[in-house]
Amino acid sequence: MRIREHDLPGVGKRVAFENRDGIITVMIVHHSGKREIYFVEDEDDDEALFSTIFTSDEAKELGARLLGIHDEPVDEESFERFRLLRKKMLVDWIKVKKGSQMDARSVEEAQMSIPEGVSIVGIMRDKDILPKPEDDFIIQAGDTLLVVGKKDSIGRFEEVCKAKG
Repeated sequence: MRIREHDLPGVGKRVAFENRDGIITVMIVHHSGKREIYFVEDEDDDEALFSTIFTSDEAKELGARLLGIHDEPVDEESFERFRLLRKKMLVDWIKVKKGSQMDARSVEEAQMSIPEGVSIVGIMRDKDILPKPEDDFIIQAGDTLLVVGKKDSIGRFEEVCKAKG
């Protein structure tokens, strides 16, 4: 899926993407939080096949439903806690380079030597993704580690994953 995003001065942002059926979804995200959704066959079309407008709260609820959160309405307090957590914690993919300190180490050994506040929560090897790797799983050069942690700690960990020298 190709996504195109453009600033709309004084309005907000325009985001467009095409699905596999060739229908283009255009979303105008206003600074006020309002979202306009248009479905068109060609991005330059002046007339939409269908359109609708969502308030900020409606857009959050729809987004939560699309993400699979089904039975509970999205409340502002939960979103605020999530926003606060997002400011303090990061999720990042870090590539392990040949000759780095992480090459040929078990996840357990890696966890003991990485900076405080960083956890390995997944490993991508070739096209396979291993969530929650076992302690005895051996990390190899070329693996990409999915880590969660504080920004500065992740930055230090990224240095550990680079090749020595």
